[in-house]
Amino acid sequence: MRPIIRTCCARRMVSTLQKFPFENLNGEHYLARHPNAYYQRKRAGYQGTTFENQAKLPALPVPELEETLAKYIETIKPYCQTRSQLEEQKRLCASFAAGAGPELQERLQKFSDKSRNWLSHFWDNTAYLDYNDPVVPYVSYFYAHRPLPNSHARIQSDPLLKATAIILSVLRFMELLKDESLPAELVKNHPFCMNGFSLMFNNARIPGGGRDTNVFYSLHEHNFISVAFRGNFYTLWTHNEDGEVLKPHEIWHQLYAISNSGNAYKPEPTSAGIGTLTSLPRTEWFRAYSELLLDPISKRSMETIHQSSFMLCLDMDANPVTWEEKSRFSWHGDGINRFYDKPLQFFVAENGVSGFLAEHSKMDGTPTLLLNDYVCRFMENLDAASFVGELRQQDSLPKYKPQYLPFLLTPSIREQIKQAHSKFVTATAEHELKVWHYNRYGKNVIKTFGFSPDAFVQQIIQLAVYKYLHRQLPTYEAASTRRFFKGRTETGRAVTAESVKFVTDWEDPDVTNADKVANLRASAKAHADYLKAASGGHGIDRHFFGLKSMLRNDEPVPELLNDALFKYSSTWLVSTSQLTSEYFEGYGWSQVNDNGFGLAYMLNKEWLHINIVNKPTASNLSVSRLHYYLTEAADQMFELLYKEMNQKSKL
Repeated sequence: MRPIIRTCCARRMVSTLQKFPFENLNGEHYLARHPNAYYQRKRAGYQGTTFENQAKLPALPVPELEETLAKYIETIKPYCQTRSQLEEQKRLCASFAAGAGPELQERLQKFSDKSRNWLSHFWDNTAYLDYNDPVVPYVSYFYAHRPLPNSHARIQSDPLLKATAIILSVLRFMELLKDESLPAELVKNHPFCMNGFSLMFNNARIPGGGRDTNVFYSLHEHNFISVAFRGNFYTLWTHNEDGEVLKPHEIWHQLYAISNSGNAYKPEPTSAGIGTLTSLPRTEWFRAYSELLLDPISKRSMETIHQSSFMLCLDMDANPVTWEEKSRFSWHGDGINRFYDKPLQFFVAENGVSGFLAEHSKMDGTPTLLLNDYVCRFMENLDAASFVGELRQQDSLPKYKPQYLPFLLTPSIREQIKQAHSKFVTATAEHELKVWHYNRYGKNVIKTFGFSPDAFVQQIIQLAVYKYLHRQLPTYEAASTRRFFKGRTETGRAVTAESVKFVTDWEDPDVTNADKVANLRASAKAHADYLKAASGGHGIDRHFFGLKSMLRNDEPVPELLNDALFKYSSTWLVSTSQLTSEYFEGYGWSQVNDNGFGLAYMLNKEWLHINIVNKPTASNLSVSRLHYYLTEAADQMFELLYKEMNQKSKL
């Protein structure tokens, strides 16, 4: 087989593709020659279990209006400095309940009756696809993989071996999805929505003139990935003519050819820098994208990247070592050797450090967490000696050769690339990043104290912020709503009346240790209760968003929804989210509001980890100071709880 012929066929396929609805009825479509069922019937290992619970999943509920207004009053109390402020909030809620509220609630309920997830119609657009800021550093999130053990040092220290192992592990995961043999997820006997897994591979985000879109291709028809090397892009073949995953040495030979490419794979002039354009604000990237598509060669190359299963970036000039260097390597890199519109990007540095970045518009963190956890476990479970031995197999003439993807760089495009990189450097430099990696204890110890680990870390965060600023800030925690069809997230409001008492009394030397611990437990319980309600579809922020979305163009915004304190309570000056794997040593993203912090955290068995990000010039806040207070809060909480536990054991 001659790969150049295969490449041309793959490109000609675009004009013959048809539009098919995804089989799990998620409202999205994929482009293909044949529907997925055509290929699934031919797969001996097809099981059909991954999406078997989708039809059984309940619809996302619409909370009762009275319930939401009552919860709102409770969550607003910490921000009311006087009784009159609280009474004003109660008046606004009563006015809303007697006025526009019931009509908007009825409209939302009717809208919900026609859809199994009323939120998804608005949320994907408002939260992501209408968002004009660059996806990096502002929206996408990353994982930094931990190094492989010493037994795998040969793989860990060689970037091409590590990249080969990553590609093979991701391909194994893809085969599970093709066979639909990945088990449907159950959490506490609740089936969880698997929709994100159908949207992971062979796709891309597409810039728009005001709203972006997504394009999806068949998982079965495009058996190649994209590889980025020094700002250029290549197609790397992943399967043979019979649809079987290539052998390790067949993958490695292609990576070697790319990383040692001369004129055979990179004809002059070079197309380096196209990926930098994806770091622009979306409307600016749309203008450059539209210009690129005017050239048929550039258009074919762009379509090939979109169709590819995922992106792997070889960063042979990068050698990240510290926590912060590894986080920045995975979060944004150099802005050149990336294509930020691909939902799945894996990276390998010259020293073997690896990581991952996810474009966020159609997937939240739990599906990509499972994917990356699978990848890291696969690599650690490899027989390193056998794996390296397989790569030494030498074909007389490698059968599969990578294909360089050319782009026509007009003077206009070159200038836009130059400006894009300048803006990228400025934007990333505006962000300060510091990693809080805490080794004194982890979730195993937290459980012995009788706490939910997640709620406990939220208390560390609240106490640290209060120690730093002597006040609490509106705090968001992502609560997963995957128990519902197409469920994504709801807001967990971490600042409560109980958390106010906890942090203020903790800093009061006249309060007894017993009372401080009691307040800590009450605050953690209140947090866990709210998060449980939010995950069950009974938070307040998405409901208010849905009610506001029901307003017609000629209708005024109700007084409550325009109130300054109402808006402040959902101005997420501290944005948090937890995703955990024992195989990671980093996870993070940007702050949501430039006046605050972004805190991505992991709860591991023996350690805790928070990626702290902010814009110090905009916020006048320091990640280093918050880092200090996180340690102080975590230490103090441990010491009082340990003392309490010892006293109880003596009794």
